[in-house]
Amino acid sequence: MVHPGYRKRTIFLLVALLLVRFWFAQTFELSGQEAYLWLQGHGTNLSPAYWERGPLVPFLIRVGTTFFGDTELGVRWLAAVICCCSGFVLFYLARHWFNARAAFWTVVLFIVIPIYAWKFSFMTEATVSTGLMALALVAFCRAVEEDKVWWWLLGGTACGMALLVALPNAWWMAGLLLYFAVNPERRPRLFEALLWSTIIFTCLFLLPIIWWWHGPQVADVAHTHILNAWPLSHSFSLNQGFHFIWTEIFYLSVPFFILMAVVLWRLGRQLWDDPRYALLVCLALPGLAWLNFSAFFHEGRFELVPALFLPLILLVGCYTARLTQVDRLAKWIVGGVFVLAAVQSFCGLNPFYIVAKPDGQGYQITRTRSGENVTGFDSDKRQISWRNLADHVVQIQRDVGATLIITDSTSMASALSFYLPRNPFVYVVSKPDVITHFDFWPSYDQSASPNDSALFISRSNDTTAPADIVKNFANVAQLEDPPFPDFDKSWSIWNCQQFIVPVQPTDAAQAKPMPDNDALPK
Repeated sequence: MVHPGYRKRTIFLLVALLLVRFWFAQTFELSGQEAYLWLQGHGTNLSPAYWERGPLVPFLIRVGTTFFGDTELGVRWLAAVICCCSGFVLFYLARHWFNARAAFWTVVLFIVIPIYAWKFSFMTEATVSTGLMALALVAFCRAVEEDKVWWWLLGGTACGMALLVALPNAWWMAGLLLYFAVNPERRPRLFEALLWSTIIFTCLFLLPIIWWWHGPQVADVAHTHILNAWPLSHSFSLNQGFHFIWTEIFYLSVPFFILMAVVLWRLGRQLWDDPRYALLVCLALPGLAWLNFSAFFHEGRFELVPALFLPLILLVGCYTARLTQVDRLAKWIVGGVFVLAAVQSFCGLNPFYIVAKPDGQGYQITRTRSGENVTGFDSDKRQISWRNLADHVVQIQRDVGATLIITDSTSMASALSFYLPRNPFVYVVSKPDVITHFDFWPSYDQSASPNDSALFISRSNDTTAPADIVKNFANVAQLEDPPFPDFDKSWSIWNCQQFIVPVQPTDAAQAKPMPDNDALPK
């Protein structure tokens, strides 16, 4: 059946979306997670293969700021481009498998589902992983059908770059192997050279990280990272696991989640027999199963979930588009799901009522101190504002004569570094068994001079400063009434006076050999 005009509608829709996202990217502050990735990409002491977050997203942010500067738009404009390009890839694949009508409505579904409408507002691992998953979908689809080298090469490249976003994206390749294993007719292809050549090619993208792991710059922290990153090494928690699952359902929107479950149930055995549906399900299933299982051990990474749901969005969109052509009731039901998902997405994106959470995990309603909803947009009434904090920190620095800024979280330190360009190094109090890219920079006790003062900023409810702060400054006193607006009293600030220079070891002490467990790496 021919459906004229859907390609033009898709082009108009996605180009309009691109322009709207370019505008929207400038309307709210960076999240703490975005600021952290921005700072990682601008650090002078970091290798491009740094393992703590993956080098690809910081590199893309570095590219973005080259064009638009260190601004919100500079950090996020590539997220808008990735969103638009992903929509075109979904349209191409759905039209190839089904028809232009199914492809258009699949793109509309992709746009209105909250998990993508919200996550594509940030430049994080979720955005880049989703774009690479779209590329992997079309590459593996054509590779399975035509068995051409260049399609396998494209799929391997997409999966390899996804490994440079986050190592758990290796589950994508496990899904490809599952696709050939679940059907007896496809199992002989498990022994084809092109398939395993693609897997080997994908693994080659890990070489920079492996090389860096063996370098002297991480010799003193690599063992800590490996022990903490070992799968299922954390405690079991039912509450954490079910919270992760509920977050997935909420971000997908509850009506769409129910629709997706119904579609998968109706397809039944066809999910595994039809090569189109089987490929989509298999690419998503291993990663989703692992992330939801590991969430019960405090190890679920929600940033990787949107990419894994993308094949299922394509499956549900194409199936329901075909179903609504022959069933009038289905048309009304699916239309209602679209509307409810769009309303939820709009509520989360409305800058008059919603602001981004500082950790990048979605949005929150703006509130006054009394807890009542704010009924209009006023930047001075935002509950959390990195820019407001930066402005007041500058004022406090001037009042007390502080030369250093120290925080208790990497997100806060990164955000202050972004909004305080004259303070490129905002320091972080180190935490046991926690390794971040700040550990590879000179710490404040290496940069401070005698009698230097500092501001220590925290969001905790503790009434005393950490021991590391107390031992490094002669006088540490909490500011009783920081000059913040009434709505934002959650920041705790300590005035730290007279930095204590660490005692240098004498020549005799230096000559004395250190025990092996205390020795520093050469």
